Amino acid sequence: MRLSLVVHVCGLITRVFGLMFLAPLAVALFYGEYRDALGFLATAVTTSAIGYAMRMAGGRDAEEAIERMRRVEGLAIVSLSWLLIAGFAAIPYVWAGLSPINAMFEAMSGLTTTGATVFRDFSHYGRAVFFWRSMTQWLGGMGVIALFVAVLPRLAIGGREIFFAEASGPDDEKVSPQIRRTASLLWRVYAGLTLAETIALRLAGFSWYDAVCHAFTTLSAAGFSPNAQSIAGYQNPAAEWVIIVFMFLAGANFALQYRALAQRDFRIFSRDEELRAYTGVTVLATLALMYILAGSMTASDNLRTSLFQVLSILTTTGYASVDFETWNQQAKAVLLGLMFIGGCAGSAGGGPKVVRHLLLAKFTMQELRRMLHPRAILPVKLGGRVVQNSVLQGVIVFFLFYLLTFAVCSIIVILMGADILTGISAAAATLGNVGPGFGQVGPMGHFADLHPVSRVVLTLAMWIGRLEVITVLVILRPEAWREGRWLSGTRASA
Repeated sequence: MRLSLVVHVCGLITRVFGLMFLAPLAVALFYGEYRDALGFLATAVTTSAIGYAMRMAGGRDAEEAIERMRRVEGLAIVSLSWLLIAGFAAIPYVWAGLSPINAMFEAMSGLTTTGATVFRDFSHYGRAVFFWRSMTQWLGGMGVIALFVAVLPRLAIGGREIFFAEASGPDDEKVSPQIRRTASLLWRVYAGLTLAETIALRLAGFSWYDAVCHAFTTLSAAGFSPNAQSIAGYQNPAAEWVIIVFMFLAGANFALQYRALAQRDFRIFSRDEELRAYTGVTVLATLALMYILAGSMTASDNLRTSLFQVLSILTTTGYASVDFETWNQQAKAVLLGLMFIGGCAGSAGGGPKVVRHLLLAKFTMQELRRMLHPRAILPVKLGGRVVQNSVLQGVIVFFLFYLLTFAVCSIIVILMGADILTGISAAAATLGNVGPGFGQVGPMGHFADLHPVSRVVLTLAMWIGRLEVITVLVILRPEAWREGRWLSGTRASA
């Protein structure tokens, strides 16, 4: 691994990220929060300066080597840049009074679009801090997809080929202008939907500030609200319906949405197998919740509440229109199951993704048929196309490590003093980037009272889950770093 190349590219990303602090700086100045404004200004300067220094440390040879980036170097850049950016994103929270562990938890929760929080009393923080929290989620929601388009096609990690098979751009292994064009198109869809939701929420009665913050955290499938009671604190059914619509869109493939709009052919939606499964899960889970909750509210409220919570958990948004911690065990079981599904590939949603469940189910059925017909050729197909064995192997490996990581995190949190329900749901909610869990970390609760070791472990779980487990686990292997060296000349970059 060429360490100077990794440092150089991480520096490029960090330097650009430093400019992002100017937006909350402007918000702080607008609302007269001058102490917070000073914190954002200092963080912007520090982040950009360190990013520039890292970029220069790599040197000209590292710049020339970018086009010949190796798989392990791409993995290292993706993994380490997320940790690095989260560290800088945490500085304003430390400035606002959080401990370093809590600040890192909050920053990682924002960038990974998890939505879990350690804020106990929201009144202690200014509007600029909440705006920054919402903005990091918005950047993280599309930032991961941009990394998929710009870097990860050449890495061939199981499951990502599926996203590119559905996207508009090519799936070759070169970072080309066409791939960058694809990323630009996805950003347009993402930004356009964010603007549309902002206007819709303003018309539904939200202030401009609340409308922007909630649009940021809906389209990113993040779900952090400036209100301590989440969406339930607004008591606004019209806004809930708006958020329902955009949560569904946030959990659907953005490339598919772009194609439907560009071609003006909305039959594309009905032909997409993953979207049909995603819609089917939403409908079935909503009907199950409505049946379980029948009699506790009116039929219209039951429909809205059930659909809202199903989409919030399925898409890993994590909003709460009610305190579902007060629901019975059957209703909680439905929501817990949804935490292990996630949104569609190519969406802002976290979790394992619907497409992986589809492929695993198809592969299992084919293996059962193969037991009866051992000589038959039975390829697994998705959307009419044969899925390569390498992709199926990647899906199986992903689920294996996903469940193993979930089990380890759950055990650690429980050993650190949490009850079983809190430990299991906290691990599921952070690894799947869902946000709220049950028990101590319920929708109206927080993670601040968990043991510091638990908070560190769950911070890492958010990072691992957002980068889809395998990327991080590969980079943690010693052989990934064993031959690390610093570029010392043009010849070394070849």
